[in-house]
Amino acid sequence: MISKKAFVEKVAYAINANEIALFVAAGLSASTGQKNWAQMLTPCANALELEITENSDLYMIAQYYENEYGKPDLIHMFEKNINQINNNSSYLNSVLDLGFREIWTTNYDTIIEDNLKNRDIIPKVIHNDMDLNNFTDGGVHIFKMNGDITNPHNMVVSKSDLEKYTFSHQLMLTFFKRELVSKSFLFLGYSFTDSLVLNSLSTIKNCLQDACNIHYTILKNEHSKYFDYFVQDLWKRYNIKALIVEKYDEIPEIIEFVNKKIKERKVFISGSFDTLPYEQDEFADALCNALIQNLYNNEYIILTGMGRKIGNYLAGHAFEYLTKKHFFSIEKKLIMRPFFEKMNINDKTRHRNKMIEDCQHAIFLFGKSPSSPDKVINSQGVMEEYKIAKQLKKNIISIPTTGYAAKQIFNEQKNSIVEYPYLESYIDKLEHEYNPEKISRLIVNILHDCIKG
Repeated sequence: MISKKAFVEKVAYAINANEIALFVAAGLSASTGQKNWAQMLTPCANALELEITENSDLYMIAQYYENEYGKPDLIHMFEKNINQINNNSSYLNSVLDLGFREIWTTNYDTIIEDNLKNRDIIPKVIHNDMDLNNFTDGGVHIFKMNGDITNPHNMVVSKSDLEKYTFSHQLMLTFFKRELVSKSFLFLGYSFTDSLVLNSLSTIKNCLQDACNIHYTILKNEHSKYFDYFVQDLWKRYNIKALIVEKYDEIPEIIEFVNKKIKERKVFISGSFDTLPYEQDEFADALCNALIQNLYNNEYIILTGMGRKIGNYLAGHAFEYLTKKHFFSIEKKLIMRPFFEKMNINDKTRHRNKMIEDCQHAIFLFGKSPSSPDKVINSQGVMEEYKIAKQLKKNIISIPTTGYAAKQIFNEQKNSIVEYPYLESYIDKLEHEYNPEKISRLIVNILHDCIKG
């Protein structure tokens, strides 16, 4: 077993490092009102004059129905019940907010991909060996291990389908084992009653022994000796640590805690300028360098919209730092989401919202628009990002000694300091500090205070 605190911290860290994949089963779909597998098979059991109990082998019941009435009738039973409702829930949204790039599922429905598309994320769906030919890095991949309702006659539903799995899905199973070796997994809504996952984990454990990855799951306490032995067995033989809850209602709350912990390590940096006097430009470069050094030394992830000049300075120093540390998965530590040149105002606002939503903290530097010969204009983009961060209740830190929009934001914060209690003991130091190293250390101290609460 694992404590709630340790579970939240371990899973959040692994998600931020892209070192964990998600595995979901019927429990997630059930949160949207979708029937579980036992409910979908009830008409089949009734036709066979059988009763479904907790100990029933559902693949076997499906097999008996197929033997009696044929595979087309069995498939039709699933077609009538899948994707017939509004496939949404707050729990599902919280799980998708975690930002997994790999989602494995035994479900046949299209709930996950439909909800990702609603977020303007086009997933790559893989539900047979041939689909693996199109696998590419990047984006969100959904692996439908038992097939997909859009291709019902190739779904794995009966015992005979399961028995042929190692031949019919040979590449899928091999790829799954590879991912179990290279990543941890978080299992949600999965009962571990079928052999597919546990057999794969057992094979890996036999090969790697204590070098196996640790995996995680959340289970409802059944308060029985059998359940205690089952949880112990998950850890001893399969390297799965279980967080035990008393009620299913606790699980969405735990997922929210993980979401919060993920965002705690993410810092959005907003800023821009076209040209500055030489000394100010040198200051901007040195400040970006110091920020990179101190944020990365303290395990923070940086997200930026690549504002003019500031984005280049941040990216350049980030690449230099990470390369020297022999850390070549740059996208794990620096998330760059530049604006497209032809974006309209509404698209830019949506883009800013998505960036800032992913972080718990927002830092504002400079913020100078391209200026006319006789007038300096504060960046409206930076000011909009400040308003979004304020509306989303992010921890806002503005550096007034950089001037321009950042100075304007700082003055607004200082005049309403009760709204920013985490700044109260730092406000005077921020206002008068020009040393890049000292500024960046102040920022890290503020971030630490925000996390500690």
